Amino acid sequence: MATNIIQSFIAASAITEFALVSIDGNGKVAVTTAASDKACVGVAQRAASAGEPVDVVISGVSRVIAGASITFTASLVMATTAGNVATHASSGSYAIGRIIPNINQTSASANDQLSIVFTGPNNLIP
Repeated sequence: MATNIIQSFIAASAITEFALVSIDGNGKVAVTTAASDKACVGVAQRAASAGEPVDVVISGVSRVIAGASITFTASLVMATTAGNVATHASSGSYAIGRIIPNINQTSASANDQLSIVFTGPNNLIP
């Protein structure tokens, strides 16, 4: 059984449930908006308003929101706008996790939830 590492942060701005978040210069988190953001620290586990605490999976399994259609044969994902994920494929982009497919879900459409193993920004595509 996998163990998640969860850390509490203070939200710098409004955060939606299951959004990828990045740490800012003040040690707070905000929604990740680009695949080139190497400050992405994890996945928010609930919605939060600015100034509220939010639990973030910084390593392990979490639900995320698809920002576009994803076929699970492409297993690595990257951040997109609004803290969502997309297939890891563009130049200058960091993979932030690996999709966990299952017999009931082999693809996702925009705004669908899916499970990933969050590993943090790695595998930069030049």
